[in-house]
Amino acid sequence: MDSRKEDSSSSAHLSSGSAPAASQYITPSSTPEHDFWTAAGLASSKAQTGPSFPKHLSETTPQDFGNGDSLFEFDDPDGMDYSSSIADSIRGHVYECGLRYHAYHAGKYAYPNDETEQSREEIKHTMSVMLCDGRYFFAPVEEALEKGGQVLDLGTGTGIWPMQLAESYPDAVITGVDLSPIQPSFVPENVRFYVDDFEDEWVDPVNKYDYIHLRFALHTLKDRKSLMQRVMRHLKPGGYFEIQEIDVSNPSCDDHTLTPDTPYAVRDALKLLGAGLQAMGADISAIQKTSQELREAGFENVTEITKKLPLGLWPADKNLRLCGLFWRTSIMDGMTGLCSRPFQAAGLTPTEIESFLVEVRKAVMDGSIHTYFPFITVYGRKPLGG
Repeated sequence: MDSRKEDSSSSAHLSSGSAPAASQYITPSSTPEHDFWTAAGLASSKAQTGPSFPKHLSETTPQDFGNGDSLFEFDDPDGMDYSSSIADSIRGHVYECGLRYHAYHAGKYAYPNDETEQSREEIKHTMSVMLCDGRYFFAPVEEALEKGGQVLDLGTGTGIWPMQLAESYPDAVITGVDLSPIQPSFVPENVRFYVDDFEDEWVDPVNKYDYIHLRFALHTLKDRKSLMQRVMRHLKPGGYFEIQEIDVSNPSCDDHTLTPDTPYAVRDALKLLGAGLQAMGADISAIQKTSQELREAGFENVTEITKKLPLGLWPADKNLRLCGLFWRTSIMDGMTGLCSRPFQAAGLTPTEIESFLVEVRKAVMDGSIHTYFPFITVYGRKPLGG
């Protein structure tokens, strides 16, 4: 089910160390473990879950580190110790309506960074890899990665994508950047994480990276044009930029179980989400414009791949049914966090939001409506003479 079209300033470095392998499969928290794989029509979860993830920074305690250890490393040429105050500032969080958000550049990102959101992001990662037939990327960068290429993951979140990529390409050097310090404290030796805003100017040298990756964050960006120009500068000639996004601007349906006239609270919620993101300076349908924007930025060999991501258990295909279950669970688990800031930006109060979401939750769980969302990957190459 896919189609293909072709054509900083302040940052903190997360210390690294050896880590156990990251599990490729996550059991969603809203589904009891003993029922999850059965609901998807697959075998028991015991054969699927694999090893556990390393702890998140949010779960660590002072006892996890030696007296002289710091989660962050800072250059201090004057010999003065600013690490503690800076680290506290960057590692801090802000709280709104019972949800936890990043403190660094507070308010920049629409969604929380708490444990619920971290679990939801890892569910989405597993769903994405399964929907893409086990692939972590589509751009033709295998040879570069095998030869020790430089990779940059923008909006890395929990860091699950860089860590799993690092296991497959141990010679590659993979850097993850995010506003939230929620990555594990022990990671593969070829992975580094930084707390920074990738919409600011980068301190990296130009022509540094062989491959730059952005997933699930395009619709939250304030200035896509500037980002693409920045990516172009920092890619090596012949390097690739790949963007992956779920187009949630409007649910799709092929079998008429959903028509334009069908009352559907999910569709109503997404319209409101789009209005809220627009009020925050972002664009819920940004991925629809990405291929053209990459070409305008100077990228060549621009390729777009679209797959269908179902919502729920309605597909006959087992793999798609499992992806649909992951997607539904991700939405249900994170619904309050997904909607809180955007809906308030659109004019709703917290009380009105919770009242509205009652019907949305019912609609998400309604298996009689066979909706799906375009899961879109777009990549392009920096010209060899660039």
